[in-house]
Order: sequence, then structure tokens, then C-alpha cells
Amino acid sequence: MALLLFGEPRRARWVFVSTLLLLIITSAWIVIQTVRIPWPSLINPIWKDADALAGASRDTISVAPADTLASLLYIALPGMTFLTGLIVADTDRRARRILMVLAVGAGLISVFGLGQFLLFPKMLLTENKRYYLDSLTAVFVNRNTAATFLGLGFLLTATFASENGRAYFGFSSAPKGNFNEGLGFWLYTGLGLSCLTALMLTQSRAGLVVAGLGAVFYLPYLASQWKGSRSGQLLQSGGLAFPRWLLTGCAIILVLVFIAIFGGRAILRADQRGTQDGRLCIWSDTVHALSQNWLQGTGFGTFRTVYSVYRTPDCGIGGIVDRAHNSYLEGFLTLGIIFPIAVVLIFFVLLRAFWTGYQARHRLRHYAILGCSATILTAAHATVDFSIQIPGFAIFMMAFLAAVVSICCGREERVSENRKNASASLRIGDRRELLEM
Repeated sequence: MALLLFGEPRRARWVFVSTLLLLIITSAWIVIQTVRIPWPSLINPIWKDADALAGASRDTISVAPADTLASLLYIALPGMTFLTGLIVADTDRRARRILMVLAVGAGLISVFGLGQFLLFPKMLLTENKRYYLDSLTAVFVNRNTAATFLGLGFLLTATFASENGRAYFGFSSAPKGNFNEGLGFWLYTGLGLSCLTALMLTQSRAGLVVAGLGAVFYLPYLASQWKGSRSGQLLQSGGLAFPRWLLTGCAIILVLVFIAIFGGRAILRADQRGTQDGRLCIWSDTVHALSQNWLQGTGFGTFRTVYSVYRTPDCGIGGIVDRAHNSYLEGFLTLGIIFPIAVVLIFFVLLRAFWTGYQARHRLRHYAILGCSATILTAAHATVDFSIQIPGFAIFMMAFLAAVVSICCGREERVSENRKNASASLRIGDRRELLEM
């Protein structure tokens, strides 16, 4: 439908083509994992045992072909969201509108999460909460997913708060903003503080660390953009270095103050439990399973089935482990060698797009830093949890990346036009001077 309405994306076309090819290849490999193949070396050994015991064999790579086919939706949904976002966000205005909607949505969800946590702490939307009763999870079941979402929401709201604040207070080369910019500044500031407060109340140790990492990477650059006529008049002798560092320091101090106030329970939890929460044990068993299935994988979406075979008594015998708490290990185990290749290609495409935006864009250069910070936040959290595997967050993240990549791959239209106008006016001025002479 997006292709019929807008056609192929005019910008970021190489990203669109690369993503589409990667999605097709990955989907084709998942389908291959579910069909009978003539190469015995690739067939999972479980079917040989099944044939010997029950006289039935599927001769497939996947140990559960039906689960593998159903798991196609888990990559198709975020993948198609990203492709559709690249088609729709074909201008800076549309891309920024998408990001504004995502920022406001994240802020409102954080406000809702705070209200529900304070008034109805045992409720999750309209049902009784069964897990993480002492933590804020907003609209998510898992507090770690909520922390990743709120951390990304904080970066988004901080971006638009900075843009509106610079325009309203006159810290930019553009004319001073009007009432709308002032209202936008206070709105996004409030939503950003709400996201940050809700993030602390999730008590997610990894969520706090990766959100802080992304904020420290992004906020200094965002604060350094507060410059202009007013900031230049404040310190004519010292230049703009002191105001930039002052704003940067204030931004970092603000994050640290909120961590100290609201993150105490998470820090206490980390001190009490340390790393003995079962993850290391699960990772060890997953690596053992990976050593025997690294080439062809066990079938996408089959971790829950496969892990039970390799589970050791050291990890306990209670409960069902359906996630590896490491998206990279789980993807490598279930997809095989194609997974790390796909991950490297994805990071290469994103980093190239961000670098292009950093070099080519000037007025909107901070979106390249924003995309890089959000990628660091999400990718780092994926090493200790599975936030990116939750469809709700995956769709949000892909829509965000599509808009940011579109901005990074666009051209600086206004700057180029201003340069042409400036050069034209200079030529006219030179002609007038010659005529007067």
C-alpha cells in the first residue's frame, strides 16, 4: 500500500534495497530449515533418534518445523515496518513528524506507567500483574523491555525539547521562536523527565546502564548545539566553549541526579544479587548447544525446545526457559552461521547511514548521533536480555530507525539553497560596485 501511494523511496534507496534483500534471504533460509533436504549432514540428529524410536522422521534442519514457520512473523513484522517507514518518510518533514509521534507516544506511555504504578501497582493494563510486582513495567510484561523503551523515549523527547528550546530561547542561528516553540519545549521536557523517572522505577540494572550509556554519548553533543547570537553575546571574549560545556555539564548532572534519586533500588538490587541471576548458567548451556549446531542452526524460534535438551542441573530443574537472555546467542543457535553475517551487515548499513548523515547534514546532524546512540542502547541491552525480540518494542525501534536513516540519507536542501542565494547576492553586489565605479 505504501509503494502504491508513494512509490519507491527517493532517499535511502540503497538502504531499502539492502534491507529487502537481507529480509528475503533470511526468510528463504528459515523456510529451507523446515523442508526435507537431501543432505544428511545438515539434518538435525534429533530426527535420526525419532526414526529409531518411533519410525518417523522429518529430515529437516529445524527440530520443530511448525514453530519455525510461525516465527517468520517475528522478523517479517519489524522488517516490513522498517521498509514501510523508509517509503513514507521520504522527506525531512515526514520523518520528523514520525519521530514526534513516537516521542509523544513514549512520553504518554511513561505518564500512564507512572500513574498506574502509583495508584494501581498490582495491575498491568486491565489485568492483574503476575511478574515484577515491585517494578514499573508500563505496558510491557518485562521490566527490561520497558527500560529499553523508556530509554529510547527519553532520547527522543530530549531531542525535540532541545530543538524547541534552542529556537525559543534564541540559541540558534535562526530567528527567535514564538509561543509554539516555548510550549513544545516545556511539553517535551516534561515528557522526557517522565520517561527518565519511569526508567528509574523499572529497577532494570541493564536498562539503567545502557540508557545512561546512550545519554552520555548523545546529550553532550545535543547540548553543544545551543549556540547563536545570544550565547555569543554572553561571552564575547571567551567564545562559545564555556556555554557549551556548561550546558553539557548540566545535562549530564541532570541524568546523574535522577539516577541517584530514583535508581537507588536498582543499584541496591544489583548489589544484593550481583550476577547470580541464572543468566550466566543459561549462556553456558546455550554455548554448549551452539557448539554442535553453529552451521545450520536448530530452526528459528526453537530455542525453548532445544534448550531443554542441553539444560544442566546446575541451572535448576524448575520452570521453562524460553529465552536465552542474549539475542545474539539465541539467534546464532537457531539460525546458524547466517545470523552473525546478517548482524554484521545490519550494523554496517546503519553505521554507514549514520556516518553519511553526520557528514552531509549540518542543521540536522544531531539525528545521526541520535540514531547511533539508540542503536548502542538497544544493541548493548540485547547482550543481556531480549527486548528487541518483543514485537511491540521491535516495531517502535524499526519505525524510529526508518525515520532517522531517511533524515541521514537526505540532502541539506535549505543550506544549499541559502548558499546559492548568498552567492547570487554577492555577484549582484559586485556588479553594482563596478557600475558605481
